[in-house]
Amino acid sequence: MEFRLKEIFNTPHYVERRVDQSVVEIVIARITAAIRETGCIETYSAELVDVLDSCLNHPMTVLNSEGELVDSPHCKIASDLLSSLFLHYAKRSVMTLTLPVAMKAVGTSNQELVRNTTSYISLAAIHNGKALSHYALQIISYIINGNLSLLRVLPQVYADNREPFHAHIPQLLSVLRDADCSEKLSLLQLASMIANEKPDLLIPHLPQFDQYLLSPSTCTAVLNIYMSLISQGRAHALAPFLPTLSQACQMPAFSGNLATIYKVGFFA
Repeated sequence: MEFRLKEIFNTPHYVERRVDQSVVEIVIARITAAIRETGCIETYSAELVDVLDSCLNHPMTVLNSEGELVDSPHCKIASDLLSSLFLHYAKRSVMTLTLPVAMKAVGTSNQELVRNTTSYISLAAIHNGKALSHYALQIISYIINGNLSLLRVLPQVYADNREPFHAHIPQLLSVLRDADCSEKLSLLQLASMIANEKPDLLIPHLPQFDQYLLSPSTCTAVLNIYMSLISQGRAHALAPFLPTLSQACQMPAFSGNLATIYKVGFFA
């Protein structure tokens, strides 16, 4: 069945053949439904991933009759298979096969597919940080090129593959300003982890964190970076930021952080 499906959608005229498209979509829907109902994803995940990989070799967008860029028939297959596979994000054997091909999907030009796949990967990272760490450089590249949602996976990936992050600290921190709140928190958490491992790499970039000390949503994350540096004997590097710490002490929004702020101020 796997070979037959690939044979159909790999034909040059598949994009124009609505009957063939309907057949493939129905077959995939029935297969994924049967797998879901019988709980046998681990038996068939390799075949599903192989079909997905083959599908991703085709364009994920096409021009319709009105000249608009829309999802291609191959994108429909890819979306259905990714959705089915990532239902099992907690099964490491399934994710070990799926994640390399999912990273390929993140590199396509279809923004909706990229967005959905990135969400799947972010969810899978909770249980599969080690497997995902093999793609650290690829993830960093996607982030630098604008996929900021992938910032959310960095804390899960860092522990198993540190060097790519150490080599790209400036590039990663350059997107901090454009990240949303949850993305900022993930990047600041990564910075705290780096401060514990390689504090001297992070010290030149400390001025970038100063403004986030005065934001209620990021204050705790910045203080965690400072405390990591103190634990590594780098308290002297925090002296230039004492005025901001003093300002934070006087703001009611940071009353819950006062003990940590005073501790940082004492050591700095």
